Amino acid sequence: MNPKILVAVGIVLVAGIIIYSVLTLFAGEKEYHSVLPEEFYRMMQNEDVFVIDVHIPEQKHIPGTDAWIPYNKIESSEDLLPKDKSTKILVYCRSGFMSKIAASKLTEMGYKNVYELDGGVIAWKQAGYEI
Repeated sequence: MNPKILVAVGIVLVAGIIIYSVLTLFAGEKEYHSVLPEEFYRMMQNEDVFVIDVHIPEQKHIPGTDAWIPYNKIESSEDLLPKDKSTKILVYCRSGFMSKIAASKLTEMGYKNVYELDGGVIAWKQAGYEI
C-alpha cells in the first residue's frame, strides 16, 4: 500500500480519537459498567449500594432490591434515587436490555458509579442465584 495513504489514514484516525476525547470530556459523559451475576452479587453484599429493578412490567425482585423504577421513568423519578451522585447504583431487568438504557440515563443524570447486571435476571438465575 502507498505510504502516503497509510500516513493519511493514520492522521485521520488520530484526529478522530482526539475529537472524540475532547467531546467526551466537555460533555461530562460517564460510562456505566456491565457486570456478571457473580460481581453483581458481591457488590450487593455491601451496605453502601442502591439496587434498582427497572424491568417493566414489574417482576419478582432480586432479594435486597431497594426500589422498582421503570427504566423509562428513571429521569422523572429523581426523588426515589439517592441524593448523593457518588452512591454505587446497581441496576437490573429481566434480560439486560432495559437496565442498559436505565444505566445510561443514570450516568447522564450525573451518577458516577452505575453498574448494570449483564444478562439480567435470566443470567442471575443461570448463575444459580435465587429470586
